[in-house]
Amino acid sequence: MTRYVHYVGSLPRELMTGFGDQMTWFVDHSQGHPLTGVPCDLDADWIIDYLRERERHADVLEVVRGGDFSDYSDMRSYGIRRGAKLEPRHVSMDRVDRIREVVAAYRQLQAAHPELKDTKIQISQPLPIDLALFVFAGAAVTDGLPIGRAVRHLDVVMTALRQLPVFVEAMLEEIRQLHQEHGDILKWQVETPIAQLGMVKAAQLGAQGPAASLLSRQLGSFLARVHEIGAETVIHLCYGNYRKKELLSPRDLSPAVNLLNPTGRMLRRQGVPLPALHIPCAYGASPSPLEESFYRPLRRLDPEWKLIAGVVSETSEEGSARSLALFEEASGRTAHGVATTCGLGRCTVEDAEKAAAATVATADAPGGEEEAGAA
Repeated sequence: MTRYVHYVGSLPRELMTGFGDQMTWFVDHSQGHPLTGVPCDLDADWIIDYLRERERHADVLEVVRGGDFSDYSDMRSYGIRRGAKLEPRHVSMDRVDRIREVVAAYRQLQAAHPELKDTKIQISQPLPIDLALFVFAGAAVTDGLPIGRAVRHLDVVMTALRQLPVFVEAMLEEIRQLHQEHGDILKWQVETPIAQLGMVKAAQLGAQGPAASLLSRQLGSFLARVHEIGAETVIHLCYGNYRKKELLSPRDLSPAVNLLNPTGRMLRRQGVPLPALHIPCAYGASPSPLEESFYRPLRRLDPEWKLIAGVVSETSEEGSARSLALFEEASGRTAHGVATTCGLGRCTVEDAEKAAAATVATADAPGGEEEAGAA
């Protein structure tokens, strides 16, 4: 075995019957293959539950544009009531008690699976700018991220950016508290469709340089602050996958490379080791491309990144293996791990099982050169 299996995190709601059950599903479906971590997501739809729950703070937050999250064009936007002040408690993900329960369930699972002794729980952690923009600027989101719509809703975008420090502090405080209690067993998967999609949109507009400067600072500064706490991270980029539909379709992997190279330089200057990195290659319902040109930009990627190839499709193990070969040839290294492009929360149970089997099969595909060690 030469590559790790990486599960992005979520499962179909039918399988979310308890924290222990969720984590056991991933362990059982790994077929004994080493894992980068054992995920336990708390929402099959990423942050939709979180967005709905902002109504609990109706004394501070008000709905300024209705939406029931049926698709990307139906996203709700909140605003801050006149005279109110947004505080970290209003935007906290409020997961401390539930993650404590996850830890308790995982310690029991470890006791039954000695091979998990050095494997951590993987907790999904949205990048603060993603949370801020989805809370306040959902009105600017729809298929294709049209510039006209963003301009029409520029006021809510600016509200999100002004309030971003509040989100950062809320996220860091939760990580800090849980790390103090359970840092030996927790790993945080920092997830950002906004950074990835922002770069794809910038590529369409010929503006990747300015976008990379802004978005890499957001990603790098948060990773650095989490590192200061002492917590371990892994990065998950994303094209959006709500209802199995991407917000934007990339032409190649140059947007990811142009985001990650300055992020890597920023982290290196601050003495922060580059974390493992999941790069999605498939998007929405589309499998990973089989054209060499799609992966060619990986030749320019900083060689210190530890890559997780998001190439796996439940519809074709053969296609997944071919995509992995193209990914590794272009990047010039054996992938640290392999994964689907996103979590399995939008899959049927049957498709989730197929995706897990395809992930394991792809991890064992020929071509790897290094034996897997500790994750």
